[in-house]
Amino acid sequence: MPSAGASSMLGGLLDPQARVPSGYEPIHPAVMRQLNRWDVDVFVLGAPGEPPLLFRESGLAVQDSRVERLLSTIDRRVLVRTKDYYTLSEQLLASLETIQDGCHVPDTDRFAILQTAAAAALESTIPLVNPARFVNASRRISDHFVRLAETSSLSPASVFAIARHDQSAFTHATNVCCYSLILAEELGVTDRAQLDEIALGALLHDIGMRHVPAEILRKPGALSPREMEVVRKHPQLGYEELLSTTSLSLPQMLMAYQHHEHVDGRGYPVGAVRDEIHPWSRLLAVVDVFDSLTGRRPYRPPFSPEEAMHHLEERSGTQFEKEVVQCWRQLLQL
Repeated sequence: MPSAGASSMLGGLLDPQARVPSGYEPIHPAVMRQLNRWDVDVFVLGAPGEPPLLFRESGLAVQDSRVERLLSTIDRRVLVRTKDYYTLSEQLLASLETIQDGCHVPDTDRFAILQTAAAAALESTIPLVNPARFVNASRRISDHFVRLAETSSLSPASVFAIARHDQSAFTHATNVCCYSLILAEELGVTDRAQLDEIALGALLHDIGMRHVPAEILRKPGALSPREMEVVRKHPQLGYEELLSTTSLSLPQMLMAYQHHEHVDGRGYPVGAVRDEIHPWSRLLAVVDVFDSLTGRRPYRPPFSPEEAMHHLEERSGTQFEKEVVQCWRQLLQL
């Protein structure tokens, strides 16, 4: 495991409040440790208003001990260009089986590696007209998340500390997937087949958002009633798309359809009440909102975990299932 000094360093590198300049992506040191050769330029976050600073040029062959010495000298966030990030993602995905099964890799590092590996596969397939390739890519990724959950002692707090917190589709999907598995196991779900279904359903829950225009998703201010109406169609649209993918179960499709329903019947798309909402959808609703609130959005800064938990508790019993909210608080150890 990382030393106390390394843990302090990582906190600065991965500060979820820090803004990343356009054209760059944050990269966790755990990813860099898996590369025998740094085939991309590596940068560190510059001073406010300044561009990132080149740390190491591409083509540098690095041994494990050298990587640790280099990383220990950095007191700022590590970045790569966006195009290089997706290249690294593809490389990681190709070797994910070996990396994820490595007993020497700490649990939090395994999550960071898995989230990075998921980026290219999910972001490249979600825009496609036919959702089948996105579903298949998600299925491959979800299997690794289940294996991580079964063989690790990850807590929501440790995932939050290591995860990305931006508006990318793969960021939200992978965060919610991991949170859902941790919460499901705490609520008593132990069957591997059910965990597989929950993981894939969580990755796919927002597939309908791909039909929402980018100008609405990136709008820096409040949405108009018309724009909100467009956004509220995404559960229905996602469900209809997944319905055409016959390999999915009804509970998985309901996770997409019902994750914005409220237990008091005031949610959408149809105003279902508690017993009409599938238990996995009620579980998903809590972690979906938690991750959305703690992520950076164009119209607001991110909530702290404490602020997000307060938001959930204020709506416990009306928007959210009380038992699920209470369980999530216990897991967060706030």
